[in-house]
Amino acid sequence: MKLLLVVLPLLVIIGLLLRKQHMLVAAFAGGLLAVIIGRLDVGTINGSFLAGVEQMMGVTIPILYAATAALVAKAGSIQAIVDLARHYLRGRLAILAGFLVLVQSMATYMAGMGAGNTMVIAPLVAIAVGFVPEVVAGLAIATAVGFTTSPASTETVIAAEMAGRDLLEHSAAMMPFTILFFLIGAGLAAYGVHKRGSLIRGDDGKETEAGQSVGALWKKSIPAIALLVLVVAGNKLNQWIGISLFTPATTIMITTILTVFLTGMNAKESSDALIDGSRFILVTLFSVGIFLGFINMIGEIGTFAELAALAGKAPVSLVLPAAMVIGFLTAIPAGAFAAGVLALVLPTLSTLGMPSEAMGFVAMAVGLGTQVSPVQINVAALSDGFEISIMDVIRANLKYVIGALVLLIILGVIFV
Repeated sequence: MKLLLVVLPLLVIIGLLLRKQHMLVAAFAGGLLAVIIGRLDVGTINGSFLAGVEQMMGVTIPILYAATAALVAKAGSIQAIVDLARHYLRGRLAILAGFLVLVQSMATYMAGMGAGNTMVIAPLVAIAVGFVPEVVAGLAIATAVGFTTSPASTETVIAAEMAGRDLLEHSAAMMPFTILFFLIGAGLAAYGVHKRGSLIRGDDGKETEAGQSVGALWKKSIPAIALLVLVVAGNKLNQWIGISLFTPATTIMITTILTVFLTGMNAKESSDALIDGSRFILVTLFSVGIFLGFINMIGEIGTFAELAALAGKAPVSLVLPAAMVIGFLTAIPAGAFAAGVLALVLPTLSTLGMPSEAMGFVAMAVGLGTQVSPVQINVAALSDGFEISIMDVIRANLKYVIGALVLLIILGVIFV
């Protein structure tokens, strides 16, 4: 009875979302129910609510990268890359979509987080092929696996520590599965574009900006290429030169300067475009922050801890699949706290002495769950990049992410 009571606010939210109510209406209803059930005082309500908004509005690097990506898009730099791809690939944009998912995969794995990369790569894919559900899902799956198996991520650190294994050894053990899902994400994106075609005009292998030579397109593409390289490989470049030269701040400055000198936009227009480019992501993150504030209230009544404890009640042979499913489901409302979800679920596996691969599979399942979460920053990044609503991103991801989870569970049962 206690479990049903504390889970009820989540069920209310899910039910309202399935009935296509506004996400904030659903969150308010669930949060209000949590307040009543837990008899939360005003101080707790206020703290939970403000913490949600502050957390989302505090993700400064993705916000900055989103604004910069919007700048180079407005300057025609991303379109120039797409036109070059059409020229050299002769219209075979499925190859480009798959390749960009692999770039996203590697960038996420290197950085241990994906949203900042998504802010740059998603607009490029969107301009190339439009909103193709398989492409969005491919990016989401690759990102989820990348940040939950990367040796640079908090999630991987937690998984390794729970198993008492060296971090790099654990990451190496998960590498074959990481590569598999990277390829699945890239293949899904390529298949989607091949199946549906580009959902924008100009998908005929011809340049969309008539009269521009290949040389002119290369010149105009440099700001977007520089932004992509600095976001994806900035840390590696810093290691090679021995100083931290390429930071988010300098990346934005370099990209803006290149935009002024290599495209038709002057300094004033570039500055206006940079500021205007932040509008969509700021509005999105504000709404997500309010949603998260209500989710925090649900967390105050012990909902997520109770869900995590369910894994320990399963038969020993089913503990791992149960933990993966529970981690996935818990990550949907708590997508902003992937590491926190793992901290709740993994102790059960640790107590049973399960190997680090088991921890890794649960971490990947949690990562997949975050990609259908309204409060996950990477979902917001995909929303911004493809200029669709967060719920449209979730609907695009859902069946493919669930399919990836089923495959992951099968692999877990076989290899652990």
